[in-house]
Amino acid sequence: MHLPAHLGLHQRLLLAILVPMSLVFVLNVVLDYRLAKETADRAYDQSLTDAALDIAAHIQGGGSHPDFELSSEAEAMLRRDAADKVYFSVRDREGKLLAGDVELPAGRHPAGKQFLFDDSRFKGENIRSAAHRIETPGGEVLITVAETTAKRDRASRHILTAMVLPNLGLIASIFLVVYFGVRRGLKPLVKIEEQIAARSPRDLREIEVGTAPREIQPMLSRLNQLFDLLREASAAQQRFLADAAHQLRTPLAGLQTHIDLGIEEGRFREDSERLAHIQDAIARMAHLVTQLLSYARAEPSATANQPFEAVPLHALAEQSASTFLDRAICKGIDLGFDIEPASVSGIAWMLREALGNLIDNALRYTPAGGVVTVRSRMGEDGPRLEVEDDGPGIPAAERERVFERFYRLPGTAGEGCGLGLSIVREIAELHGARIAVEDAEKRGLRIALVFSGLELVPGGAVS
Repeated sequence: MHLPAHLGLHQRLLLAILVPMSLVFVLNVVLDYRLAKETADRAYDQSLTDAALDIAAHIQGGGSHPDFELSSEAEAMLRRDAADKVYFSVRDREGKLLAGDVELPAGRHPAGKQFLFDDSRFKGENIRSAAHRIETPGGEVLITVAETTAKRDRASRHILTAMVLPNLGLIASIFLVVYFGVRRGLKPLVKIEEQIAARSPRDLREIEVGTAPREIQPMLSRLNQLFDLLREASAAQQRFLADAAHQLRTPLAGLQTHIDLGIEEGRFREDSERLAHIQDAIARMAHLVTQLLSYARAEPSATANQPFEAVPLHALAEQSASTFLDRAICKGIDLGFDIEPASVSGIAWMLREALGNLIDNALRYTPAGGVVTVRSRMGEDGPRLEVEDDGPGIPAAERERVFERFYRLPGTAGEGCGLGLSIVREIAELHGARIAVEDAEKRGLRIALVFSGLELVPGGAVS
């Protein structure tokens, strides 16, 4: 049986079991109906036989032709039936009607003294007839007795119902047993499917094979082998990024040293604008190298063996804001913090890196004279780390795209490289946190890391 490709394993098993079972049930109903009809026919054929024998008792054959005499009372008795119409005919060997219904077909001649039963149509109704041939001194006589099939059909239906209803109950019981049996049998597969579906695209941990059903263990083993290859490829990519970032630092530091020497020797005294461009380019390159290194370190496979611990968000917010104070002062930005006690379970340096990127991003795009505020607090949805500024903000249509790698808002004048918010997203996903991009109360933007369900209760246990 060919099953549609979109059906799940649960539906496939049910169809594979229940469709053949239904076909067997239909075949059984057909056979039961035939049996019921045969049973009803056998029961009522005896009355036709008795009626034919009663008619035969009234045939006299003393002369050269058989003679038939049946009183009106006897004929009325013969035709009396509450459910069906009764017909009969008596004919000689030439087919001449001696008595009865002239339109009733004689039908086939039985062999010997046996009764011949037949089903046919008469006057637009189904009839059942019995033919009986007798020999008299006056010649051969053919007796045909017929009746409509109302009581036979009713008896057949009753018999069929009595036979089918238990089968229907049995089929329904088997269906329930099969349905719940298949569900129970596939429960391990459902659990594995839910575990895989709950993973992030970067979660390449091995799937536990030992507790899985034997039939899918080879498939899970092959899947784990694929995960191994992907982990190796991801690790190779991280090593490349880390090595490239590390190697680029040395020539950048050397280049900065030569520029500093050139400044001391007065080589850029007459071309200060070019010097400013060179220094800006070096600063952007150094920032990009630092961000690449941070991005490589934030990959899940790079942090797989680092344990989570209690991280006080209020202390983290205060330390991070203090780190950027000098830069904020140089740009003429009022950088402050508004902290409330809140703790989560996580990796401290990664959360510090995420918050640092949010502060760095706010300082880059907030104009001189603006305000940047770093907060830690307990919100209705869990502990929160927030960075709010009164800069130009981010249009609602772009708030998803800004977390893509190397994406920058068109027309922005900031000197960012497009990796900061992408690093924040990586760290948030690793900690099961949600990133909320919201409008500030008056003007600007507020980006929050919301650690739903990760608040630490006293004693360090995760609630």
